[in-house]
Amino acid sequence: MIDALCEIDNKVFSIYEFKAQPEAEINRLRYSLLCPVCKQKAYFRKASKDGKQACFGSRYHKSDCEELNSSVRKPEEDKQVAELENIVLETDSLSIDFSKPISSKIATKQSSTRATKAESVKKSGSELTANKQGLKKLLVSLLRGSSLASSDLWVYTSEKHKWRAKNLFVNVNDAKPTENGAPRLYWGTICHADKTLNWLNPAEERSVAIPISKYREQLLSRFDIQESRDLEGAGFIIFAKCVESKDKKRKFLQLWDNDCQYFYISKAEE
Repeated sequence: MIDALCEIDNKVFSIYEFKAQPEAEINRLRYSLLCPVCKQKAYFRKASKDGKQACFGSRYHKSDCEELNSSVRKPEEDKQVAELENIVLETDSLSIDFSKPISSKIATKQSSTRATKAESVKKSGSELTANKQGLKKLLVSLLRGSSLASSDLWVYTSEKHKWRAKNLFVNVNDAKPTENGAPRLYWGTICHADKTLNWLNPAEERSVAIPISKYREQLLSRFDIQESRDLEGAGFIIFAKCVESKDKKRKFLQLWDNDCQYFYISKAEE
């Protein structure tokens, strides 16, 4: 994307115009960017230290958007979305494999205990024939607008815990504390991170933030994040508890057990 539409004043910015704005103005406007073709949520990425140019993009393009159709990522994402749609339509359950390697390049060995837990989901003493899916495919499906988030599919997050998909998957725009602090799988996109890389700020809702200082080094290493730009426009899905600030003006997504296996980040395409 070389242009983006700003909702605030209905102005179309070229990437050259937008990156020339003062930093404070960029941070004010970047929450309001849309794809000028399909009018879906868009992001801005600043130039990188190693010479990559500033750019616009979107993780929410509609299926017939010409900007999506020009993406090199589209064929693989189409395949993943179709596979998830078949599961939603043809089965009654799936299980989430949190220990599934995120990629062959940066995945590390999982502990034998964790692997054992992920081996099977049991029901009434016998193995439940549920489809196992990693967070990566689930996130792609959600970002591309599949029916997963609104379905009645049973989703197992452990051997003992299952949820209706429509109650488990929550877009960050709808994040709110739950009864008894029960976790949810919150998903969305990252607008930007703070300069110290201790806070992630979702694009969909400015009042929500993800504090990562307790597991910062592990997370950055896991996803090969070198600078804050690497997180701009990234998709994410996080198994977390939502808590409110004392004045109830802000909400925070606290990663379950501070364990990075429950957090997946899909960096924006270059």
